Amino acid sequence: MEHPDSVMIRYIALVSILAILFPGCGKPAANPASAQPAPRVLATVNGEPISDKDLKLSLAIRLMDDPDFKVTPSTKNEQIQMIIDERLELQRKDRASSDIKIF
Repeated sequence: MEHPDSVMIRYIALVSILAILFPGCGKPAANPASAQPAPRVLATVNGEPISDKDLKLSLAIRLMDDPDFKVTPSTKNEQIQMIIDERLELQRKDRASSDIKIF
């Protein structure tokens, strides 16, 4: 079991990373024209988009789990593939659960 201080440090690190990656979240835009652009779609999985924000969040979590992790074009591609695989698995499970009929 992890020491409570270790858990708190990881939580603070995640919040800090997210604050850096997503500045201004929760603040209403003063002018709709100045609002941030829509997320860029990097891939789709059966019509479900995977955006650059999904990638940033996934990388932030990975950096929290492994502080020695280095973000490179290659590791970004690996991370996108991991997100795709996770989405496919979730869609597969969702389809399987929707096929269950209880009488």
